[in-house]
Amino acid sequence: KAGIGTGGTPVSRNGQLSVSGTQLVNSQGLPVQLKGPSSMWLNWESKRFIEDKAGIQWARDNWNASVIRVAMGVNESGGDTLVSNPTGTKARVNQAVQNAVDLGMYVIIDFHTSKGESQKQLAIDFFKEMASKWGNTPNVIYETFNEPLKIDWGSVIKPYHQAVVDEIRKIDPDNIIILGTRDFSQEVDTAAKDPVKGTNLMYALHFYSCTHLQWLRTKADTALVLDAPIFVSEWGATHADGGTPSNPNLCLEEAQNWIDWMDENWISWAAWKFDTCQDKSCYFTSSASTSGNWSSSVLYGHGPFVRDRMME
Repeated sequence: KAGIGTGGTPVSRNGQLSVSGTQLVNSQGLPVQLKGPSSMWLNWESKRFIEDKAGIQWARDNWNASVIRVAMGVNESGGDTLVSNPTGTKARVNQAVQNAVDLGMYVIIDFHTSKGESQKQLAIDFFKEMASKWGNTPNVIYETFNEPLKIDWGSVIKPYHQAVVDEIRKIDPDNIIILGTRDFSQEVDTAAKDPVKGTNLMYALHFYSCTHLQWLRTKADTALVLDAPIFVSEWGATHADGGTPSNPNLCLEEAQNWIDWMDENWISWAAWKFDTCQDKSCYFTSSASTSGNWSSSVLYGHGPFVRDRMME
């Protein structure tokens, strides 16, 4: 569904995206469903998959990927984060964005934290810089707060988003902004009842299919009825911990129920996580190259399922 028509790249086919009602639409006003991979936390990547232009191009041409999500760690321990190494971290983000622009793909710049409410000025400064650099391209989508915790929407999360949105909009008036929702981006219904002011805003919904069942789709249906546009910026066919070695189940039947729901509602998605690791939500075995040409033998965990859904 990513791209009405044939030929060209996702961006050449669809151009500037916007929100109409609950629907992501292209420059002709036609509905669009983007699909693609989310990176690992950049500071914890085992290999630089999301920054390798050849691999992203291969995913575009062979898996039908139309969007990538760049999950930038903000201040977590381990590796380079925005706080510990701002220059290097932003360089990696910018490289991934430049690759997406060169390849005619959409790209989500994700402020990947669960503590954004205490990092508001850092987020404002970061997104002002990103908007100044990339806001004139139709490729870029901003995700301002990955997964807020169980904190109040109306008095804490919403004002944070409003402040960041307002600063982005001073520079970039139109590119899509995805807003994380309460309780690890599950309570889209709460956000729908008290929305952030602005245009071309969408609300993040995250699911892991062994943990998040029909009850979460019901919450999402409530949000849609209340005219809240949804973007599933992270999901896995695992338990909510990402399918760690102590919790390695895949729940593909329930993941398919989610896929069917997203297809029915033309909801775009990015699937966690484009890397090699022991978690079953990683796509690849350790032998996989970052540069593409991935046979089934180097796919791992829910990787084959994600690939097949991307290709549909």
